[in-house]
Amino acid sequence: MESLKVFDAFPKTDPHHVKRSSKGGVMSMLVYAVLLFIAWVEFGSYFGGYIDEQYIVDKTLRTTAQININMFVKTPCKYLHVTVVDVANDIHVVAETLNLQPIPFYIPYGTRIKNFNDVTTPDLDGILAEAVPAEFRKGVDNTWADGLQFDGCQIYGSIPVNKVKGELRITPKESVFRGIGARKDEINFTHVINEFSFGDFYPYIENSLDGVGRIAQNGLTSYFYFASVVPTLYRKMGAEVDTNQYSVSETDKSVTEKQSHILGIYIRYNFEALTILVKDQRIGFWQFVIRLISILSFVVYMATYAFRFIDWLLVLALGPKWSLRYQSNSQQGKGLLDQPEADAPM
Repeated sequence: MESLKVFDAFPKTDPHHVKRSSKGGVMSMLVYAVLLFIAWVEFGSYFGGYIDEQYIVDKTLRTTAQININMFVKTPCKYLHVTVVDVANDIHVVAETLNLQPIPFYIPYGTRIKNFNDVTTPDLDGILAEAVPAEFRKGVDNTWADGLQFDGCQIYGSIPVNKVKGELRITPKESVFRGIGARKDEINFTHVINEFSFGDFYPYIENSLDGVGRIAQNGLTSYFYFASVVPTLYRKMGAEVDTNQYSVSETDKSVTEKQSHILGIYIRYNFEALTILVKDQRIGFWQFVIRLISILSFVVYMATYAFRFIDWLLVLALGPKWSLRYQSNSQQGKGLLDQPEADAPM
């Protein structure tokens, strides 16, 4: 028998001497769970789509735009003059377009006195939900203010302007300049901007200057805002919302009575040539199928080799009984040629 074993160069273990380990089944279940989770995530991504944001050149010729404004100024309306001046020096008196309503000046709760709103691109679903067109209603109800001093002015409405670089000016009337010393206590450009936007009026969309206020420590203080306007187009499932985002910076300056010609609130704006397009997109069906099969196949491939590598390490370090793939019984490794000599026939 010993001589026969010499020819058994690769002794095999009979299948009935080996049983599969239950540990491998647990690992398989974990892999299946991971595959199901990945498939669920991929199906959700396919049906939900993804947001594509890009810069495009606006091919639509638009010569005019609209400024929407609603603000409080701590100066009586009778002293205020509102104009728009563009890069071509065209001066538009917009007092007749806007509404100027006397009010007791106050600062609403929640007004930001020292900063602006963050400049962010709203998410697509949020903008579609909030993009409800509206028109300005009547100003503040003043019935509660009987007996109070109407020392302020609410300026609200929409102004059509040329879509070029320009400036909105809220200044004292020319007749006030000459006697500003006598009216010094009444002229104050402390203000609150409740709404300032470009394009169609969407009251539920928050802009950089919405809810921003400034308090003049010196009555003769001018405020300068610089807005860079970027047209932003949102598209999803056939719906389209055309808005305008803008970033803003500011400065203020205390002036003397001799410099009263620059007293006021100046909002300079410039329309950028590029448009931000935010749209909902999804990949094609067959592209999705190929992507899903590729991902799942890669996971199975890597899991198989990881499982074998871990099994090899366990067997090498702790012995065969720790194998994740097979679990031997007491007869493992003993074939016909491994039987004791006493069992051999005489």
